[in-house]
Amino acid sequence: MILTLHPETPQVRHLERIVELLQRDGVIAYPTDTLFGLGCLASHKKAVDRIQQIKGRDPKKPMSILCSDMEMFCRYTRHLDTPTFRLLKQMLPGPYTVLMPASREVPRYLQNKQVVGLRIPSQPFCHALVALLGEPIITTSVALPDQPVLNTAWEIEEEQGHALDLVVDCGQPLGVPSTILDLSGDEPLLVREGAGPWPL
Repeated sequence: MILTLHPETPQVRHLERIVELLQRDGVIAYPTDTLFGLGCLASHKKAVDRIQQIKGRDPKKPMSILCSDMEMFCRYTRHLDTPTFRLLKQMLPGPYTVLMPASREVPRYLQNKQVVGLRIPSQPFCHALVALLGEPIITTSVALPDQPVLNTAWEIEEEQGHALDLVVDCGQPLGVPSTILDLSGDEPLLVREGAGPWPL
């Protein structure tokens, strides 16, 4: 099923419907600023496992989580020094996935050696939904391994609709993956070059 929302000001009644779905272990496809993602509540292991099955991913390979703002972002990381915070403020919201030391609030199944991937996309729907939820959702691209990028709600519904509870149509992503930066060590490390420029 496809639900179409306004790309700049998604309707609150529709957002509330999606919140209820996610709170019941629902899994959705939704647009970020870079690609369409698969999402569920990061705190719901049963739903996270569903996404792993849809993607055919190794369960030991953690997925990133999407935050609504820097306040939420900071809840899921630790040791955020001033230079790192300034760098993050330059990048976010934007097309970056940032690897950070995980705080105790990050479930173990979303950590890799006590590191977690965090995103704050520049996309009104993402911000509005997660702000309404009050907690982050999973963000991992809809594309299956070695398969073409699916960049419209209609393509996703046709290919994966049977496995999803909802496909959100709310603006067109760039069609390019996020830039991944590892900020968990002493110096920033470019892991994947994508939509976000680096160095800034």
